[in-house]
Amino acid sequence: MKLETKYKEHLYVVFRVGIGLLFLMFGLQKIFGLWGMPGGAAAFGTLIWVAGAAEILIGVAVAVGVLTRLASVFGVIEMAVAYVLGHALVGGWNPAVNMGAPALLFLLAFLVTFAYGAGKASLERKLLGKEMF
Repeated sequence: MKLETKYKEHLYVVFRVGIGLLFLMFGLQKIFGLWGMPGGAAAFGTLIWVAGAAEILIGVAVAVGVLTRLASVFGVIEMAVAYVLGHALVGGWNPAVNMGAPALLFLLAFLVTFAYGAGKASLERKLLGKEMF
């Protein structure tokens, strides 16, 4: 039995925009030291600062639907690196213990946005009439 809903495209847009905005918030937290960022704002040029800048760019691209698949590829790569360097090597492999669950969840979400692209309600589709990547 195939479960379908007439709202699936709309629900995907909610998913894509939500993932993009949440990722953007993590980037803003790192760059500007917002919302209880441990140690405050990351110093310019450090790995955390670069990760934050990437998260801002990826988050905006996914949220507004511009080069969504390309941004998602970079999101998957960043989250894989973040999980290994920032969580697994520091606190072991278990994401429940090493606090790496958000990195893995974002990685999986970016695999979905890579597979489905921008979908409806994307700025790229509105301006160009199609997805470029």
